Amino acid sequence: MNPSTQFEFTIPSNGIVFGVGSSKSVGPRTKALGARSVMLTTDKQVRGSGLLDPIEASLREAGLAVDVWDQISTEPTFDSVHAGVRACREGGYDTIVALGGGSTIDSSKGISLLSRNEGQFSDYVDRDNPRQVQPGPRVIALATTSGTGSDMTRGSGAIDPETGIKYWMVGCPKPALAICDPELTRSMPATVTANTGTDALTQAVESYTSNNVNPIADSLNLEAVAICGKYLRRAVANGDDMEARTAMMYAASCLVGVGFGNKGLHAVHPIAQLVGDRWRIPHGRSLGLLLPQILEFSMNGCVDRLGQIAEALGEDTTGLSPRAAAEVGIEAIRQLLIDVGTHQPLSEYGATEPELEKLAANFAKLPPNPLWPRPVRSAEDLMGIYRKAL
Repeated sequence: MNPSTQFEFTIPSNGIVFGVGSSKSVGPRTKALGARSVMLTTDKQVRGSGLLDPIEASLREAGLAVDVWDQISTEPTFDSVHAGVRACREGGYDTIVALGGGSTIDSSKGISLLSRNEGQFSDYVDRDNPRQVQPGPRVIALATTSGTGSDMTRGSGAIDPETGIKYWMVGCPKPALAICDPELTRSMPATVTANTGTDALTQAVESYTSNNVNPIADSLNLEAVAICGKYLRRAVANGDDMEARTAMMYAASCLVGVGFGNKGLHAVHPIAQLVGDRWRIPHGRSLGLLLPQILEFSMNGCVDRLGQIAEALGEDTTGLSPRAAAEVGIEAIRQLLIDVGTHQPLSEYGATEPELEKLAANFAKLPPNPLWPRPVRSAEDLMGIYRKAL
């Protein structure tokens, strides 16, 4: 290892609890952290599925006061987060237990921060000038999907309804505790399993090929790639395959959620988000539409790592040049996305070249990011990616 190597590595402050049935312990574990009054956040779909009832019962059996707030939006906006902030302030809660996918956990982190600090969501999105914040209610996360990794990260994203652009809050802490129960993902529809699994795969690949340095995160990300390659197809094909469900939750939360949460991402998420926001494409799906093309664009900056990804996905790269091995890795990723139904032409979602040119022109105004294996330096760079994806 290079003697100049420096990095930091964190996880949820009170750790990670993993295993089928582990969500049943949420009540005693929440109480042990000092909780008395709980805001239990979720969305109406999760509540209607029956997943909420055992969680609420566990919290009440532990002697905690609990109010359910099921107004989380599946595509969070500033307004939906602000509504949660008002409810949290009125209830005076010391703890938020978030049950749901990335939207619920993201929103809950934002609700926590804003409930104890002045201003609105938009006041906390400037990474160059972060505001000082007071800690809000602790957040305990129980993911019902395997993909976003939100239960392990500081991320809290919401859409500005005036512009349709998604912004990310600066200053949120990681959840105090993440409880990862694969049983909570059993009822996920195949489409949601595919989209969220594509998110997990993308985060693992994107973080592993970033120029940032974090060897612990690299080990986690590469293992997550291998697990996605082995189990994502199975999880999409049969939601009752609990071996696949368990493996995908382990990959999405314990591996890549922690991995990219410490190392970061690069080009795929911001470039795909432009398309997802513009044509309202689900987040994981938008990533799948563009991941192979962005990796082709980035290849010269991460050729060796793409070859290692090929091997993690079970491809034989013996005797191949580094570039040929990298191409095998990209094709293996493309085939996996096709197999689970998350890689189609952008045109199928309404995208047109003139509209993409507008997005590219605005994106090109941003300074190149040195952590990307190949920074986007012009609108034409980005259009080269988009044209291949059309």
